[in-house]
Amino acid sequence: MTTIYTIGHSNHTWEAFARLLADHDVEILVDTRSNPVSRYAPFSNHRTLPGLLEECDIEYMFFGGPLGGKPKNEAFYDAKGKPDYHKMRATEEFDEGVDIVASMARRSNVALLCSEEDPAQCHRLLLIGPAMEQRSVDMLHIRASGEAQTTSQLGIHKKYDKQRQGTLPL
Repeated sequence: MTTIYTIGHSNHTWEAFARLLADHDVEILVDTRSNPVSRYAPFSNHRTLPGLLEECDIEYMFFGGPLGGKPKNEAFYDAKGKPDYHKMRATEEFDEGVDIVASMARRSNVALLCSEEDPAQCHRLLLIGPAMEQRSVDMLHIRASGEAQTTSQLGIHKKYDKQRQGTLPL
């Protein structure tokens, strides 16, 4: 089985964040933020992060378009203004993005980046997770403590199962 990491930059310092990546031997960081900027973690801004990662021999890839949690297209939001992950997963662009990232994870240590520290509250698990699971890719979530938790260790079965039920068969 292939494994892919997820990580949130949260309010980490660059040094703490780089240490988390190094501790898990991350080789490619795939940015899944729709808007790759942060006032809480300025190192993670799209103009700064690629250069910092390059100094650590980590490749940076931006996939916030196809895999981002806040799409530009209003058709992907429900009546309450929340992103509809089921609709988003049904697009060809999303499917192709997941295929590319899953393929990279079969050859390298890959981590999906977003801003949220808690993966249970983040699209990298709730949107991307079910699609990775369909492709036999396990997810390990790097927490601020340095621990890498499996999805089942997060204790969000009900919320995650609801997302999985909306996935399309391969």
